Amino acid sequence: ILEKEQEQSVVYGSTDFGKTCTTNDKYKELLDKVSTMLKIKPHSIKTEKGDTVELLTAVECKGIIGNDGRHYLLDLLRMTPPDLNYLPVDVEHLSPSMKQLDYPKTYKHRLCCLRQELIDAFIEQKYVDFYRSIALNLSKLRSNESTPNDTAERTNVEEAKRIVNEISVEDNSREIIQSACRSIGSVKDNEFDVRFNPDVFQPHVTLNQTPAETAADIKLLKEASEYLVLKQIPLMIQDFQDHSSVPVDGEGLSEAMHSRGINIRYLGRVAHLLTQQPSLIYLYEIVVTEILCRSAKHVFRTYSQSVPIHLLSFSISHFLNCFLTLISSPVTDYTFDELSSSTSTSTTNTSNTSLSNSTNTTSQKTNNKKKNKKQQQRKHSPIMRNESLEFSSLTSKLLWTQLTNEAKSRFSFDLTCDDIESFVDKYSVRRTCILRSFCLKTGLQLAMREYQFESTNKSSRTNTDCFTEDDVVNMYPVIKQVPPKPSDAYQFFTSGQQKIQQGLLREGFELISEAHNLLNNVYGPLHPEISMCLRLLARLNYIMGDYQEALFTQHKAVMMSERVLGVDHPQTATEYIHMALYSFANGLSINASKLLCRARYIILTCCGENHPQISLIDSNLGLILQSYGDYENALKFMEKSLELNKTFYGTKSLKVALSHHLCARIQSCRGDFRSALNSEREAYQIYRAQLGDEHERTRESAQVLKHLTEQAVVLQKRINDVVKGQLLVIPSLTIQQPSFQNVLEMLNVVNGILFIQIREKDLDLLREEMAKQSTDDRQQQLQQPSTPSVTTISDAAEQAAALMNNEVD
Repeated sequence: ILEKEQEQSVVYGSTDFGKTCTTNDKYKELLDKVSTMLKIKPHSIKTEKGDTVELLTAVECKGIIGNDGRHYLLDLLRMTPPDLNYLPVDVEHLSPSMKQLDYPKTYKHRLCCLRQELIDAFIEQKYVDFYRSIALNLSKLRSNESTPNDTAERTNVEEAKRIVNEISVEDNSREIIQSACRSIGSVKDNEFDVRFNPDVFQPHVTLNQTPAETAADIKLLKEASEYLVLKQIPLMIQDFQDHSSVPVDGEGLSEAMHSRGINIRYLGRVAHLLTQQPSLIYLYEIVVTEILCRSAKHVFRTYSQSVPIHLLSFSISHFLNCFLTLISSPVTDYTFDELSSSTSTSTTNTSNTSLSNSTNTTSQKTNNKKKNKKQQQRKHSPIMRNESLEFSSLTSKLLWTQLTNEAKSRFSFDLTCDDIESFVDKYSVRRTCILRSFCLKTGLQLAMREYQFESTNKSSRTNTDCFTEDDVVNMYPVIKQVPPKPSDAYQFFTSGQQKIQQGLLREGFELISEAHNLLNNVYGPLHPEISMCLRLLARLNYIMGDYQEALFTQHKAVMMSERVLGVDHPQTATEYIHMALYSFANGLSINASKLLCRARYIILTCCGENHPQISLIDSNLGLILQSYGDYENALKFMEKSLELNKTFYGTKSLKVALSHHLCARIQSCRGDFRSALNSEREAYQIYRAQLGDEHERTRESAQVLKHLTEQAVVLQKRINDVVKGQLLVIPSLTIQQPSFQNVLEMLNVVNGILFIQIREKDLDLLREEMAKQSTDDRQQQLQQPSTPSVTTISDAAEQAAALMNNEVD
């Protein structure tokens, strides 16, 4: 399709960084709508010959008309605006608050751009500021009030007063809108239209615009970069504190950051903010592990490029040994016959180690005449590479020095660790978590066995070969892609979710089933989105009382998650937790406990024991073990869950109160009424402080306290009778074990499923209210245009009043 010469086929854009540039009317027509959606500002540049060319993209984008007659656009690296925080720009372009954070920072390339998700969030915030500015100016004009605290606002009020006295209401509205457009940097002066110039701060591009326009473009870029650091990252930390988003591993953390438009290079800033949140210590460990593994990925990429192909497995195992164990000396023992031939034909760097000097002296003398010819052959042969044995000189100290420098340059984070031992001691991270994350990032497949990372004698820091060349099974490419989404299926899915929220479970179930069928037709039988649909269908079956169908559907979701995402993926662990609940509801308590143990093992492999998911799993395990009388192990799991909940949610949270109550249930079943009283008293005090004396949970906890007190008094009396000699033995107390239904209700509460008893009449009223609200929202969406714009002061006043009354997040 694109077999023509580049100079002949490019009809739009530049192939020499703006020295020469062309444009095309058809491309301008096609890109007009795209640039509006991507918030790209139409701009003009000057070529070397002085010609002016108007562009709707970055100058590097190239438009090519293929042999099939279609219009193609290539090189889309800078379709989003540049990130001033990582560009070599003057400090004067940044605000004082950003200068205090040591921005701008140096980076390895100049392609640092803002993500499209951040642009959308920033535009939305600008849209809110736009209407707030209109509402503020309008209210000041009507009330004739001034704000002496802010000079700029006082000036606007004085000007607005003058406008009110001199011109009509329509002119007032137009001037207010124009003032708001200027304050937010809108491209147009009569409506909201904020766009970015992608060619700002490009040294090879000469913009054909006035200095005022360039200053406005720079100001907008500065605000967006500042919004990322000062607003978006703290908002993400706040979401983590609210536990609305709980990443389990580095992949989940990356998805959470990307969904908010935060680039991975800001991991150091995220880690710095997390150090100020003791309740998010588990997330800090995940962030530090992600920084380490990404730094190791970059070092490993350079390391593996010069390794001979026949020594690739051996070199990978040596790298892993230096990375995850202690290797204090270079490799001196080779067991490969190919090594001698490789040293005679490879160009080695003789300044690295004495070993390479001693082994290659003879071969370099004999092959000195042929060296130049073979180097020329390597340059022209696609198979030959610049192979060497430099990897053999790698040690743990040298590797960790490179990792520390890489983490500092890419993420602005100080590891301050000399080896894996100091890293594990400082950050309390499991080595299996590091190994799993590193393999996922580099595409390594290792043999499944127990790896002995730590030597038996820790005092001797000698070589410990944990990995061998036989452990490296495969190495596959890691491919990034954006999968297409079927719009019809997602429309059915969102409609089904709305029906479920309205209480129409059967209608929602049918819509979700239709979405599942469409996804099956589009994606095939195996896909993560299909697994998500199956999980929701199983949950609906469970809520509607069809436990067998729920277990059957969830079983399919588990198998699909294992095949598509992997047996060690956090989502697979979540599927196991759901399946354990449905198994217990079907009377399979032993299977449920096995599933929960499997889920716990997966979470331990992903992030370790210090995580909210472990707390959830331990609560489920404690209840299920209690149901068939294993009180000893049930109490261990429940106490571990209580300890974790105190760390993550605080000592006075409702989750901690529930954990205290569950511990009291198990302790009372064991006959330890004193401990049960103490646990239930803690729960009662939290419920009373958080919910009040009249709340249902507070009253239930008070009744449990009363019952436990009576049991403790009876037991103490019998003990006193034995001491006095009135009784020979202590009669056994009748301890009532919790019923199956009672345990199932507590499992539902722990897993976030709460059944509310409501009358049918009230339910009908609730459905009518939800349907009316949904209809009103749909009508408002139809009335509002797709592109935010303001034409009359009445529309602006109504929307501004809504924004003033309801704070927008």
